[in-house]
Amino acid sequence: MLTIEGTSVSNTETETWEGVNIPRSRPTTFIYRNNSITSINSTGYLLQAGDESENSQNNNLDGMIITGNKFTWNGTDASSITHAVFTGYNINSVVKYNYLDKTPHGILFKSGTDGGFNMTFTSGGAAYNILKNAKLSLRIKGMNGVKVYNNTFYNDAYADLSSSIIEIDANHDRSVPAPSLGARIYNNIFYTKYQIPNVRIESLCLNDFKSDYNVFYCETSPPVFVISGVLKTFTEWQALGYDTHSVVVNPFFNNTTSFVPASRLNYGTYLGTEWQTGLSTSATWSSLNPETTAQNGMWQAGARVFATSSGDRIAKIYPNPASGHIFVTIIDPTVALDYIRIINLSGNVVFQDKMNPDVREFQIQIKLLPGVYIVQGGLNNRPYFTEKLVVTN
Repeated sequence: MLTIEGTSVSNTETETWEGVNIPRSRPTTFIYRNNSITSINSTGYLLQAGDESENSQNNNLDGMIITGNKFTWNGTDASSITHAVFTGYNINSVVKYNYLDKTPHGILFKSGTDGGFNMTFTSGGAAYNILKNAKLSLRIKGMNGVKVYNNTFYNDAYADLSSSIIEIDANHDRSVPAPSLGARIYNNIFYTKYQIPNVRIESLCLNDFKSDYNVFYCETSPPVFVISGVLKTFTEWQALGYDTHSVVVNPFFNNTTSFVPASRLNYGTYLGTEWQTGLSTSATWSSLNPETTAQNGMWQAGARVFATSSGDRIAKIYPNPASGHIFVTIIDPTVALDYIRIINLSGNVVFQDKMNPDVREFQIQIKLLPGVYIVQGGLNNRPYFTEKLVVTN
């Protein structure tokens, strides 16, 4: 058993650094918790907890737990592909509650044999991590069954289509590449300033691939995706059956350090008790565990979870499902709103009106096609509440 906890490592090598290289010559129960790694290396790793190819060390760190750590890259090599969290040729890794800042390549899952076989996750995955300004935030390369749940991905540093938030592909380093199958991408926030792909996936990896209940937002253009080099709009992506319940909504982060949304993002879906607990809105990174909060009421998207339950809502909307009209009641007496809008799942505003802050209940006539919409109210263009609305015939 090996536990590394509360350490701080700062590397000043500008070229290759092997990172914190975890011993794996024999089966080990490995926990890496509440540590800090800072580096400027152009190649190599920050945390090397796995191998790049088949060898006798493979699977010796199965089930490793990497949690509550801060990974920071301060290098200047724009071509760097330094790996921050690398768990190659091990399965069921739990990568949770970590903060990755500017790491060229963030979290990487990798396997694959020359015979064309991949390893398969049966548990674990990447959840409730914050990844800021990575050239590639998360990659699944020749690994099956990886779950990517409730992470916050943010990027305002890269502006070309060669960058990606998530990339899913076969391991083409092997003689016979096998597709990464069965990936699951749920309840994440994808925020980009420029038009870089949120998901880049090879078409051969689409078998049993599922992505849904995510929040997407791009400051300068609609969000995009790539399948085997072909650019897809959000509408085209949804037409293929992906992210049909996801939304294009600005989370209005309080800042680009802590990434707390302006209000609850009730767009997620229930993912089971294993994934029930996320980062609290006040969580910080140190030698102690980051503060956590359990999902409550409708599941929220992103790494940060608001503690108030859905029963403590700011506003009530009824009837819901609705046809013809809805009533909106402002429940919280401390809240004053000056606008109300209805947004479709493609992020388009289909209704908007000004509000008198003194009015606590009002009626809206709706002339919308049947479907799912988001009702949002706020003050000075900052949302205070978001509620899901179902419109019927």
